[in-house]
Amino acid sequence: MENGCLRVETLGPLRAFAERREIPLGPPKQRAVFAVLTLRTNSVVSRDDLIDCIWGESPPATAAGSLHTYVSGLRRSLAGLGEPLTSSGAGYTLQLGPGQLDIGVVERLAARARTSRAQQDPAAAVTAFDGALACWHPGSALSGLPGPFAAEHRTWASDLRLRLQMERAELLLDLGQPAVVADQLRSRIPDHPYHEQLRALLMTALDRSGRTADALAQYHDLRNLLAEDLGIDPSAELQTRYASILADNAGAQATPIRPAAPTVAARPVRPAQLPRGVGGFVGRVPSVRQVLDTARTASADSGVGALSPQIVPQIVMIVGVGGVGKTALAVQCAHLLAAAYPDGQLYVNLRGFDPKHPASSPADALRHLLTSVNAGTIPADQEERVALWRSIVRDRSMLIVLDNAESADQVEDLLPGGGPSFTVVTSRNRLSGLAVRYSARRVTLSPFTAEESLSLLSDAIGSARVGAEPSAARRLADLCDHLPLALRIASEQVTAGPQSRIADLVADLEDVRRRLDALQIPDDELYSVRGVLSWSYARLDAGAAHAFRTLGLFPGVGIRGEAAAALLDVPLSAAAAALRTLAAQHLVETTGSRYRMHDLTRIYAEEVSRSGETTASRRQALERVLRWYIGTLTQDCEDTDIRLPFTPEGAAHHEPLRFDDRRELVAWCAQEWDNLAPLVRTAQRIGCHEQAWQLAYLLFDYFYAAGKAREWVDMLRIGIRSAELIENRRGQVVLLNHLSVALSRLGQHGAAVHQLRRGLRLLEDLGDDILRTSLLSNLASTLREAKDYAVALSYARAALDLARRIGSEYYAARCLDVLCELHAELGEFEESLRRGRRGLAAARRCRNVLLEANILINLGVAEHGLGDAERARRHFQDALSLCESTGDHYHEALALFGLAKVQRTGPAAQAAHDLATRALRLLEDLEAEEAADVTQFLRALSTGSEPVPGEDSMRRAG
Repeated sequence: MENGCLRVETLGPLRAFAERREIPLGPPKQRAVFAVLTLRTNSVVSRDDLIDCIWGESPPATAAGSLHTYVSGLRRSLAGLGEPLTSSGAGYTLQLGPGQLDIGVVERLAARARTSRAQQDPAAAVTAFDGALACWHPGSALSGLPGPFAAEHRTWASDLRLRLQMERAELLLDLGQPAVVADQLRSRIPDHPYHEQLRALLMTALDRSGRTADALAQYHDLRNLLAEDLGIDPSAELQTRYASILADNAGAQATPIRPAAPTVAARPVRPAQLPRGVGGFVGRVPSVRQVLDTARTASADSGVGALSPQIVPQIVMIVGVGGVGKTALAVQCAHLLAAAYPDGQLYVNLRGFDPKHPASSPADALRHLLTSVNAGTIPADQEERVALWRSIVRDRSMLIVLDNAESADQVEDLLPGGGPSFTVVTSRNRLSGLAVRYSARRVTLSPFTAEESLSLLSDAIGSARVGAEPSAARRLADLCDHLPLALRIASEQVTAGPQSRIADLVADLEDVRRRLDALQIPDDELYSVRGVLSWSYARLDAGAAHAFRTLGLFPGVGIRGEAAAALLDVPLSAAAAALRTLAAQHLVETTGSRYRMHDLTRIYAEEVSRSGETTASRRQALERVLRWYIGTLTQDCEDTDIRLPFTPEGAAHHEPLRFDDRRELVAWCAQEWDNLAPLVRTAQRIGCHEQAWQLAYLLFDYFYAAGKAREWVDMLRIGIRSAELIENRRGQVVLLNHLSVALSRLGQHGAAVHQLRRGLRLLEDLGDDILRTSLLSNLASTLREAKDYAVALSYARAALDLARRIGSEYYAARCLDVLCELHAELGEFEESLRRGRRGLAAARRCRNVLLEANILINLGVAEHGLGDAERARRHFQDALSLCESTGDHYHEALALFGLAKVQRTGPAAQAAHDLATRALRLLEDLEAEEAADVTQFLRALSTGSEPVPGEDSMRRAG
């Protein structure tokens, strides 16, 4: 079914239809997500914006996870409609055509009505307005939906309906139907008691219907209401309407009331306050386009025909960390847009994060704005200032830049109330309030791309000098975190002396302890990376500041909320709140479910941590997060007969993550690898040797299934060294056992055998038969790889006897797996099948999918050796299905290679080539020795030659 059949109603209870079938949209918050995506149709809505719209400024810790659940639920509801809901790294988009959303229908019919009115066809215009108003349904718009966005839409939809009804009323008055208008408009007064234009229309309709007393009573009612509730008089226009009705009906006996002439501000000198743009402005093409496109769309739709503030924002927010170039972008875009705003350009530096001046108050900022437009006498009362400012700017086309805002509250009074003006706000805060209340479009600036950084350096230093040291220039950009301010400071350092080399500055910056010292202009706090970060840090409350200092200790790339809770030693909800606070200040950034600090920010956080946290508290924080990771990784060993070589301590009060199966664990390790490796190294560096070797041990499943063999060797050697330092022999033995598997994966069989024999010597007086069984079976497997079959068989049989004696089904299955493979390579295929079938049954009983996959592959090799291609294919296919569902890329590659061998002859030769190519890509990525076998196989396929002797053996690394 195509997306074109989808139809959505938002001018009443939210409903969606496919043809005539109503689509169930799920629980209220899920429906609210759909409403936001619908009303911002065909635009990317970021996850942060969705959270703001649904939960407001205090979302729960679970908001991001709940949002993912709601979007998944909506995708299921919209299944079969041509995938109208799509996602990207930037957010989610719902694709709808003009006729699929009721607001789009209203916009088209309203435009048709206005065209008919301009063409002097009022009857046709009324018909079109009737069609537009018929799109409203009983009940308030988006009734029952939670969140600030839905509340804003309800108000907007009510105002839009009134506006259309008033335009229709004007037409009916022209057609001579005042009584109809009076009856219809009177019913709207209770909902809009202060609306002067509505009262004026009703007064006209009543007067023309011969009900002059009622018309005058409407004026007196409104005047009393405004005086009592708001302390103001009716507008000059309404006073004039009242006087006109009196004059028309009272004749010479009545003295018409002359309304006081309204105070009109002197026409201002056209302001042109934009600062000079940054010299050599580079990059930011997508961000510039976002700002300009938003301004142009707002300008095109800012007249009377504009219907949807959710779709057409009049405000752009440029947000990001200090030094990322927000002001530069705002000023650049403002200069590009200046000609489109003939009434001038206003600029206010709100000094929200200025180290030398206090932040500007809204009152002071309003004084500046009113003075800039020659407002004359400026009221002392803040509300009166706001009213005067909005009255003056309402019908002017101005470009307003509010730079360096501290918060949404600081900005709100400075925004025009409507009209054609366009506002650009910059801030280190996310300004969620502006996004929710005014549908302000947020442009989040990230550091430069590598290309943009090099462009800036070339512009500032000179392309010849950058071209002469390209590697040093790229490294300089990396060390500056691609932050524009840091890059400009670095450029100044390089150009300070004619003999300076980029490589010299790079050498200084490589020293983490000196990096912030180097990235500053002496005696100028405004041009210092440390200074810029310190201003944001100074704005944090005590709790957020402590969180910032402690998060700076985390050695990984990005931290999850659960890990942060352990690091900070607070409940998950408190950790999530602290992370949101830091993200709002752009001291951390959100990437999926993790929060990330840029390197320069982390260096500053570590710097303030040394002065703000004790040595003991810093170590305790790292110990807590290490224990949390160990707890998360150990759960896979539960409910099996694989005995851990240590007793996990656990992180008190901080629950580890839980996974449904091994596939989820392996996938999580892959996502967390850029945290896990630094954590192992950090654990050893700070002397947490127990945690270092335990983490290295617990990464076995990840590396065996999907990790790179060389990285595995590095991690194991760190773990072994830590186990040696605390004289933990059992820890050394289990890691030497794993190291043999990793070395065998790389084809270093002699080194693998050496590590296993070393492990057996360490084990001599420990009395651990389970560990001895594991070492013996791996020794047999490694000797098989080295083609020492006779010795390998003796070790495999001894290991099987020991496994049966100690009653371990898992290790018995492992030993039978080794024997199955050994007999297959010896050409003893019947014996291989006998051993393998028993091993497969045992592996399935102990639910070890890695072992099950390996045995299935070995059974496939044996069946292929006996000439039963169909049985071999089934075993390989079963292994492939198992591996694809568990993320086991190593055995997936071996299964693909097995299928390729089965199909190498006859019409399936091309399929064999494709399967082997897939296997080769996986094995090369894993740095596995078997990649050479697959390469040789593909070479033989392409030349049509026969397999070389021994090619049909199927290796495994462990």
